[in-house]
Amino acid sequence: MRKSILLICVLCLGALLSEMKGQTATFKALFLYNFTKNIDWPAEANGSDLVITILGDDDVSAELEKIAKVKKAGNKSIKIVQARSVKEVGDSHIVFLGAAKSALMQTLSYEQQDKPVLLVADKGGLCKQGAGISFVTVSGKLRYEICPALIESHNLKVTQKIISLGIEVQ
Repeated sequence: MRKSILLICVLCLGALLSEMKGQTATFKALFLYNFTKNIDWPAEANGSDLVITILGDDDVSAELEKIAKVKKAGNKSIKIVQARSVKEVGDSHIVFLGAAKSALMQTLSYEQQDKPVLLVADKGGLCKQGAGISFVTVSGKLRYEICPALIESHNLKVTQKIISLGIEVQ
């Protein structure tokens, strides 16, 4: 009897954790979508689509695909691209680096340094390695660190709204 109860508890906990992981991916995807509305790219970065490349997070990619089917970034369609390595990252407006690939941030930052791209990381502290924005959890809530100077160094303009909602870092 005890084993059965323990097994049921473990299965419920696993289901709860899986649901929480899915919700977190949804929130990150929504944040990324909102960044598209609060960042201005230079004219040379304009194209018919706003391209978001995901490196190392299939859950966030799947959630962004859902958003891209029903929403636009201004008057542009949103195109989601998955990359498996830094070398596969092509011209993008936003590159999201999943936590599992966070060790690649310095390399990604170096490869993208002269491009008008917003680098977003899924691990706190990566603004020091080149991310313009990095997600963190504070008191159980998803937040983000933001480095406006780094974002502007990519020839992007960021709204005060996005800066004020984040945790500003240098």
